[in-house]
Amino acid sequence: MKKLILAFAILIATTAQTFAGPIISVSLEFGHKDVNKVCIERGICTFSVGVSRNMTATINDNTGNLELTIIKSASQNSIYQAQFINGIFEVPVAYSLPADVCAKLGVDRFTVKSGKYKVVETKTQYTIVFIK
Repeated sequence: MKKLILAFAILIATTAQTFAGPIISVSLEFGHKDVNKVCIERGICTFSVGVSRNMTATINDNTGNLELTIIKSASQNSIYQAQFINGIFEVPVAYSLPADVCAKLGVDRFTVKSGKYKVVETKTQYTIVFIK
């Protein structure tokens, strides 16, 4: 019975992994660039390869969507509250991910389209799926 449970757990873990491409650490500066190239208001101003695991991104292999996971931290809480109003993250201006980020994600290019994206919040993290 223990072997059957272990085999089932391994099958689930392996199946879950097949839906996601590489998971990379990223850094995101909120806002969008105005005419003077200054980050203002909401959206994505810069998106780059990061060094901490507080923010990760992956491309879902089945859908091609970009999945962003942000680990909550007390120091960033006010920023998240200002950006994620009523469970929505608004991207007023489309943003094309830089080539180095796309290469790490295993895609040629990805553009986050302007629009409103649902933010799924748990006790420990936020998740946003940007549609391809």
